[in-house]
Amino acid sequence: MKTLTFPKTNSLLFIFHILFIAYLGTATASFIEDTCKQATLISDDYIYCVRELARLRSIPSYRIPDANGLAFDAAQLTYNHYLNTTLKIEELSRNPGLPPWVKEGLSTCHDLYVNAISHIKIALLALENSDPYQAMFQFETVIEAPGACRNGVFRFRERRMLARENRKAERLSRLSLLMLNLLYKRSLSLPPPA
Repeated sequence: MKTLTFPKTNSLLFIFHILFIAYLGTATASFIEDTCKQATLISDDYIYCVRELARLRSIPSYRIPDANGLAFDAAQLTYNHYLNTTLKIEELSRNPGLPPWVKEGLSTCHDLYVNAISHIKIALLALENSDPYQAMFQFETVIEAPGACRNGVFRFRERRMLARENRKAERLSRLSLLMLNLLYKRSLSLPPPA
């Protein structure tokens, strides 16, 4: 039977590597917490911000971002959720036993989410071009889609069909908007380029 042993010449390098990885994880967590604290005003939003953005750290290729990167990541999370919601709406719409008003409501919700996705794409492009104001402007429209889907389309009983998706969409949109607002405020305090 073979036992696993570490070479003595590389053990110091191995320990340094482990400590460095642990430091990067702590630095990322601290940066996320600090940025979320600056961006949010109420504790519920802060907790949600830290939880959602900290999940990104589990991705092996994730690097320590700056505030612009965190805003982009929040917008990307929102985009992914809106896209998944449209897929769920399409799946629900294929149910042949749905009453016509529910199918019509699902169609309207689908249109609202598809429209919001186009605004998120514009916001992501604006962020890539360092224009947080334009990105914020786009998210002002995005944040309305889940509420319009929930309140303006369905009767009370049918609201449950997309309740979880609408709630998460509202929270992710608000998170993105808070991060973009922080980015915009920071851009106002920067000196103009020479």
